[in-house]
Amino acid sequence: MRKRKVLTEKRKILLKTEHKAYNKRLRQRYLHSAQLTFDDYVNYIEGYYRIPIQTESVKKYSAPKVRETEEIPSLSTFKESSTGVDWLKHKEKLEISKQYTVVPAYNKGPYMVVPVDELHTAGKKV
Repeated sequence: MRKRKVLTEKRKILLKTEHKAYNKRLRQRYLHSAQLTFDDYVNYIEGYYRIPIQTESVKKYSAPKVRETEEIPSLSTFKESSTGVDWLKHKEKLEISKQYTVVPAYNKGPYMVVPVDELHTAGKKV
């Protein structure tokens, strides 16, 4: 890196006014934590500023606890899922929905549900 120049009094006064305006802009944008001290601002302007790295402690992983009681059933043994729909009923709905399709009715009209066997006349005036 190049050698740093010594700040003159005139340059310090100019940088102090710029520093004040810089911090004011940050406060107006609700970035209070991003404000810099005067020394950090001078380093920032001259290209020597390094953002301090904040390290957080790593949380240790703990394995989930599994109950070993037989009288309390596991979630996977329930017939109903979290939505409350029985799997057999859901499967039946899927089979019924395979017999129908959704198509637009006529020219730029609303959509309608049509059985698959009548699909060749869907969207046409008959």
